Amino acid sequence: MRITFLGHAGFAVETAGALVVMDPWMTPQGAFDSAWMQLPRNHHLAPRVKELLETPGKERFLYISHEHKDHFDPEFLATIAKRDFTVLVPKFRRSELRDIFEKYGCKRVIACEDSREIPIKGGYIKLFVSEQGTNRDSSVMVRGDGQCFLNINDCKMHDRLVRVIAEEGPIDVFSAQFSGAIWHPTCYEYPEAQYSAISLKKRDSKFEAVARALHVVQPRAYLAAAGPAAFLDPALFHLNFQDVNIFPRAPVLFSYLEKRMPTLPTRYLEPMPGDVLDAGSLEFVSRVPERVTTENFQEYLHTYAKDMAHVFRERRRNLMREEVDEIHGRLRVELQRKLDLLDLHDRVGMPFYVELTEAPTRLLRVDFKARRVDEVTEMRDKSRYAMKVSASDIVRVLDRKLNWEDFLLSFRLRLSRNPDVYEPVLHGFLGVEVEDIREFCEGIRATEAQKERTVVEAGGKRFTIQRFCPHQGADLAEGWVEEGRYVVCPRHRWQFDLQNGGVCKSNNSTLCAEPVADKPEKVERGGDKAPVEPPRV
Repeated sequence: MRITFLGHAGFAVETAGALVVMDPWMTPQGAFDSAWMQLPRNHHLAPRVKELLETPGKERFLYISHEHKDHFDPEFLATIAKRDFTVLVPKFRRSELRDIFEKYGCKRVIACEDSREIPIKGGYIKLFVSEQGTNRDSSVMVRGDGQCFLNINDCKMHDRLVRVIAEEGPIDVFSAQFSGAIWHPTCYEYPEAQYSAISLKKRDSKFEAVARALHVVQPRAYLAAAGPAAFLDPALFHLNFQDVNIFPRAPVLFSYLEKRMPTLPTRYLEPMPGDVLDAGSLEFVSRVPERVTTENFQEYLHTYAKDMAHVFRERRRNLMREEVDEIHGRLRVELQRKLDLLDLHDRVGMPFYVELTEAPTRLLRVDFKARRVDEVTEMRDKSRYAMKVSASDIVRVLDRKLNWEDFLLSFRLRLSRNPDVYEPVLHGFLGVEVEDIREFCEGIRATEAQKERTVVEAGGKRFTIQRFCPHQGADLAEGWVEEGRYVVCPRHRWQFDLQNGGVCKSNNSTLCAEPVADKPEKVERGGDKAPVEPPRV
């Protein structure tokens, strides 16, 4: 088995009988309205990827993990002329991805249910599907030539890894996201010290998730992929060089892992786009000459930004007052449509303000309780959530050139909230499409309907808690305890305080923790006896 790194989360896996191209993100336009660019750049590999998919011989597959545009690149895929290959996509409840490829003109499209195996010569491809409400993703495993590659990319399936490894056996090469991919705290108005503290905590939490995944999987090699993007828009360029943020590079991760797990035999590898790894020998049979290093990183980014400057010159334009007025009206209608469908609206106790930078005295105020969107001249509520954005950016959402989540990931907005507490319904209202609002609400209710409880031990005491995380339903039996009191969700690392009824530290979600009076000599793993406070791996 040979694994070619295509950049970001992309790989081309070749066995004796098959080729699997995974999440090729190759377009020079980047993703999320060009806010994200591939790091290191990989555009020169596009002809090679097309050649691999167009060349007959081995059975050929294109795998797309989910809809995010740093994984699903329709611009690049449109350039492939000969499409006699099979497309593998996860079978989500929403069929958008499947529908797109049904019209693509490829040999066939296979929408895979969770854990479905696709046989290939000498092995198989297997997809693991994760879907919680409107959060959709998947992972892929390729077994062939006596080796196995498990690529979970962005997929939040850490709570399933124990079961997967028990069923699938040894993994030779493993890859998982290690960098942040969210707008918090990146887009929030925080003092510098608070921004750094939040970023450091989130960064280390992500690193800890990778460490625990490696402890479970025990691969022979870990490929650092799905790392940070390059932010080349002049308005975002500073993000590349912050002392602390949620976008660390691989050497920082490796330093953490080496201190955290000094005896783990896994090899840590940072490939460059075009590098080819032999999964048997764990040697690079081909390495590209240009390497991005700590020493040349700043120079590399400045050159890259200069080369791509035309992209951002072309997207800038000033709007006429009449255009701003029209966008303001359309945005108000869009927010009202969302609000009308949000039947969990009464859970949100604070208003949401939207300010267009071109119309600072014409704020939109979303009143969730009253289900109204009004125009006001100022923010009059002390407790509030607020967004500031330019009309020229938000109109791309209204024109359906971007969806709401892609817009948030473009980082071209500023957010603030008081109190500084995560509110899941408001968060969903902002990031979910109009047509997905009902499904979003149903997903929250389905998660809340899971009433199974389990027992955990922490600080010498036992507690009963809800087994499934109230956020997105992760199995807390695969979580752990920190500081003798906090149950940690394995998926998003939320912390629930057992000494405060199981309430989450960062919001008001709860596991409804209750102390258990009797304490047996030993707490067994499995069933209602969930593992707690495992030894540091």
